[in-house]
Amino acid sequence: MSASELRPIAFMVMPFRKRPVPGAPEGAPKELDCDALWDRAFRPVLEELGYLPVRADIEAGTVIVKDMLERLAFADLVLADMSLPNGNVYYEIGIRHVAKETDCVLVAAEWSSQLFDVDQMRTVRYPLKDGAVPDEAAQAVREVLKEKLPKVRSSRTPYYELIKEKSEASCFREQLETISAFQASVREARLMPTAEGRKGAVEALVAKYTGAAFCIPEVAFELLTLVRDCVSWQAMLDFVKQLPDSVQKDGYTKEQTLLAEAKTGNDAAAIAGLEELIRLRGDTPERRGLLGGRYKNLWRQMRDQRTGAGDATASLKEQGYLDEAIENYRKGMCLDLNEYYCVCNLPGLLRARSGPGDEEEAAFFDRLTVLATEVKMDKGEEDEWARPTLLGAAFRSGDVKEVSRLVRDVAREGASAWKLGTTLRDIEDAVAALPATDVRKQMEKYRDQLATLV
Repeated sequence: MSASELRPIAFMVMPFRKRPVPGAPEGAPKELDCDALWDRAFRPVLEELGYLPVRADIEAGTVIVKDMLERLAFADLVLADMSLPNGNVYYEIGIRHVAKETDCVLVAAEWSSQLFDVDQMRTVRYPLKDGAVPDEAAQAVREVLKEKLPKVRSSRTPYYELIKEKSEASCFREQLETISAFQASVREARLMPTAEGRKGAVEALVAKYTGAAFCIPEVAFELLTLVRDCVSWQAMLDFVKQLPDSVQKDGYTKEQTLLAEAKTGNDAAAIAGLEELIRLRGDTPERRGLLGGRYKNLWRQMRDQRTGAGDATASLKEQGYLDEAIENYRKGMCLDLNEYYCVCNLPGLLRARSGPGDEEEAAFFDRLTVLATEVKMDKGEEDEWARPTLLGAAFRSGDVKEVSRLVRDVAREGASAWKLGTTLRDIEDAVAALPATDVRKQMEKYRDQLATLV
């Protein structure tokens, strides 16, 4: 299909074949030929309006649920005929109303009566006295739709018009105020000036928001993250056991639980769990990054044991862990080049491996790390790892001026805000990889200053 032939998709939601008209009110036929209505009225008028008309295959079961959901979610227009009380039609309209804000147009014969509150929704009515839909009747339907469809297709669906703006809905106001107070308590806990103060505040929050509150995923995830950051990894594992099964089985909870298991000394179990999570629920940059981190930790352990014993030659097992870390971070990076979690770990590992082409790749990935991080920050999508990531990149590149600026920020804001407990090891590796020059001496000074803050 050439560019000039590209047309927006219009997905038709309606029954098939000949159907009886329940109750057949005055002016209505006793039977409606739905296929004739499609072939002679709906499809031609949609084509005339510039759309590519699509209707589900007539045989039940030939369109799987996934295909139907995709069509409802992504079609440029959904046209739904509600002349007959068909359950599938009502279900598919409901999906489209939530999936897309506009371009869902309800149509119905003048004599039809809709179920429930759907009758209150904006519906384009067309004349149709003959259920066989002869040419004259089809022409009348087409004329009405041709005139009215362009005028109403951009109207917002009831979900977006009435429900989506929850902050304005009185029935949600009290709950929103409660959630707002909870979020304020979370911010207060994070802003406590000492680690002991943060720990106490978080433990008080966990004791306060128990039971049913954990059924609200946002509350459960916020508390889980707080316990992880401000109490301990073991405390986080204990906290997860209190959560409802549905929250425990969530992908985020699974990821954090496996990370906690690794942080408490069980990297092998975490690796097995992450690989199984990827197999069952799919690949993500986060999961690949966590997996790469576990192999990186195993590599570091073997490297440190070897160098501590004065052995200069890495074993095949140590090299294997390093290769696995690089491979998993690389896979995570390729899943989304706009994310910096995986790519920022590659430069240090590539320089440690120091194979053919590794230094050139490391330099490129350092630049990509800075670019991806700055793009996120410019778009207002900065997260808690953005600035620590830039700090690590500045150390690796030997940018003394940038490191000096960022170290002052760390001193002012505290080690926790800059994730120094995690990033300091990467900084140590970055400094060790620099050439033995004055730049390295300055970087060692800044590294030592940061170490005193942890």
